[in-house]
Parts: sequence; structure tokens; C-alpha cells
Amino acid sequence: MIERQHHDLGGRPAGKVERTEHDCSEFERRIDALAVILGTKKLLTVDQRRKNIEALPPELYDSMSYYERWLMSLAQSLIERGIVTTPELARKMSEVGARGHHDMGGERAGRVQPEEHDYELWERRVDALMMILGGIEGPKRLITVDELRKNIEALPPDAYDKMNYYDRWVSSITQTLIQRGVITTEELARKMAEVNGRTKV
Repeated sequence: MIERQHHDLGGRPAGKVERTEHDCSEFERRIDALAVILGTKKLLTVDQRRKNIEALPPELYDSMSYYERWLMSLAQSLIERGIVTTPELARKMSEVGARGHHDMGGERAGRVQPEEHDYELWERRVDALMMILGGIEGPKRLITVDELRKNIEALPPDAYDKMNYYDRWVSSITQTLIQRGVITTEELARKMAEVNGRTKV
């Protein structure tokens, strides 16, 4: 007699089947698309995908959603075919796991507004300041694009989320100039107090 596998629920009580449709999440669409691409390129068959889903340990199978099982199966199938290795996969997973808060690659982040908008005066000034500090050639250059980006990406998540695009630039430029010894935190504090103390007309 053939022993029934864990995934085979035929005839067993398994709760009510929900017959309503639902909109697939971005994650689910990507997994589906990956399976279609791999199948089109003859790197994966439906039978292989199903075999590796059915081979999942019971506790893992039960804890995963439909497309999470697909993802595990796709990874296992590519390893079996020698397209990727376990160490390569582990390195990539570690790399993705180490992404900073700013890295939204693949995550939901709302709709991108493609429309242009007129810059406010302070935004133009920040942009101009960056061009001046970064536009000097040679050793007199006071900031690079890499420094600007590094200090933006180093912002704590709560600060990053509260700031707009040019707020982050101001923070990064300030931090870079302090790191380079161009200004000190004391000088900056004094100047900010002076500006805040000006009489507004």
C-alpha cells in the first residue's frame, strides 16, 4: 500500500474552500512571472515544480502560502539543475537581507507620481549648494555624489521616512561637511541659533 503524502488532502477534512477571487499581490505576480519565464526557457517543468512542492516537510508546507511554496520549489529546482548553487543562493539572500531601510526594491511603496512640479526656492538653493560643493574639480571638491548617497542611506528609518527628498539632501550635505572637517557641530549649532533668532519680517 502506498503511503499518502502530507499534501494529499483528498477525502480528508480541510475546511471550506473559498471560491472568491482575490487580486494577486506584487510578490505573487513576480513569482508567477518567474515560473512562466523559466518554463518558457525550458529551465523548469510543471512536474518538477509540483514534485518539489510536494516534497516540502509537513510543518514547512503548512506554514507557507501557495506562492511561498512555489518560491521554495523554484529555488530547489534551479539548484537541482545546476543553474544556481546553494552558496550562491545563500549569498544573495544575505545581500538582500542586509539592504538598508531606503532600499525599496520589490517592496510596496505607493504609486510613483510621474508629473513634474515646480521647485520651491529652498529646494533650488539646496540643489545649487550641492552643485557648488561637488562641482569643484580635484582636491578642493567638498562632496561627492557617493558621499551624498551614503549619508542619505545612513539616516535612521524614522528620520528617513519623515523627510522629503531635499530634507535628506540637507542632512547628508551637513553630515558630509562635518565628516570632512569643513565645519564643526558647534559652528553649525551657533549658525542655526543665529538664523532661528532672526526677526522675521
